[in-house]
Amino acid sequence: MNCRFISIAVAAALATGFGTTSAFAQSTTDTATPAANHPASADDQSRGPLASTAKQLADEGIKLRSALIDQYASNTTGGVRQGHTNVGQFNIGADLDLDKLLGIGGGSFHVTVYRDYGQALNQNVTGTFTKQQYIYKNPYERWHLGLFAYEQKLLDDRLDILVGRLGSTTFYGHLITNCQFQSGTLCGEPRIIVSEAGFSLLPSATWGTNIKYRTTAHSYLETGIFEVNPTTSASNGLDFSIGDATGFTVPVEWGWTRTDPATTQYPFELKAGGYLSTAPLSDPYYNTLGLSRALHGGRARQINSSRDGVYVMGDRVIWRPDPIGSERISVFGGVVQQLDEAEIMRQQIYAGFVWTGPFRSRPTDTLAFSVNEFELTPREREYLDDARIKAGGSGKNNAHQTDYEVSYGLRLVQGLQLMPNIQYVVHPDNSTIPSTKVLPKNMLVFGLGLRVDIGYLLGFEHAQADD
Repeated sequence: MNCRFISIAVAAALATGFGTTSAFAQSTTDTATPAANHPASADDQSRGPLASTAKQLADEGIKLRSALIDQYASNTTGGVRQGHTNVGQFNIGADLDLDKLLGIGGGSFHVTVYRDYGQALNQNVTGTFTKQQYIYKNPYERWHLGLFAYEQKLLDDRLDILVGRLGSTTFYGHLITNCQFQSGTLCGEPRIIVSEAGFSLLPSATWGTNIKYRTTAHSYLETGIFEVNPTTSASNGLDFSIGDATGFTVPVEWGWTRTDPATTQYPFELKAGGYLSTAPLSDPYYNTLGLSRALHGGRARQINSSRDGVYVMGDRVIWRPDPIGSERISVFGGVVQQLDEAEIMRQQIYAGFVWTGPFRSRPTDTLAFSVNEFELTPREREYLDDARIKAGGSGKNNAHQTDYEVSYGLRLVQGLQLMPNIQYVVHPDNSTIPSTKVLPKNMLVFGLGLRVDIGYLLGFEHAQADD
């Protein structure tokens, strides 16, 4: 059966389940925590060597955090080439409670510095639009000031406003379940939103404002406006000018969630949103003379129209035998639809499940499966076909690419997780490496991820997901 219809069927089943769920209050949950949505316990409190120092600083209004994510991936067959790479990102930051420090009620300040390293498998080996290592952000191995923002909460914390250097992907298109995978199809948001919505991805922060208002105890509306500046990824993040800005992006999201397992037998999230970006686009096919860029060269024709799209997504716990235990099965699904054609991909449909506690002896491990179906735009397929002819090859890319992943999250101790995974890609594109005579065949990729919550291991609180 076609995987596209399987994905749609699962997503439809999810929507049906949400429709019969009662509304309750929402609680904030770390989307990167391996055993997300399990009740807090004494084991969640860090006993690291600096725990007493961390508590003293927190009492004074200073919370420190640090994390490292490292991901190895090897393509054994298919794609443009076979090979392996290793990438990673280290970050360290602080959250300052300005009420405790300066007496500014509801005020806080956040700062995070990043260090990326390594080259991605899809950039140098497989050539796919989708990433086999989600942590890869850019090819620049340098220290980078990312998050640098002031936050103000008002109206009994119902209104939350952030202003400063932000990554817009921090706020939109997230599901708790979607970071139990290594591929860059879902974590922390769907691939199309990351790359084709004009969003900024930390550490490449840009100027922005984000506003979130809780309309009820269990629903919210969120929007913002964010600078689009393609020069920030290559910088150290200290240039705060807007001279190289090319436009702005305005996202909006509505959410209905209940994620606190202490008050909800089957926690859930349902989110719908859209985005509009004014930054100019590069035509996938034509050059400035109106000819095939792949065959005749030249610069891509600029399209001065907005890029926009919409999405709907959700997840829900469907099995939870013990209300105070961590064991559960969650299902998720979603659709992202681009509304313009000047893109690489115009649609993403995805679904899957996360089983927390698959073995009684491993109550916080996760076994996860996901399937993502992407549709290439006609112009991108034409461009890849012409580029292949120019390189001396032949054959046409399939309109639909399907990515599968199975992963196992092995939590060695609180704050330290290994994630072996297998990825299989049917009809892979080669949009990242278009100048090749190879028509990519199905790919089989083996990966191994490592997540280290350094701050927690030292005695501080869990680091929060931020992209």
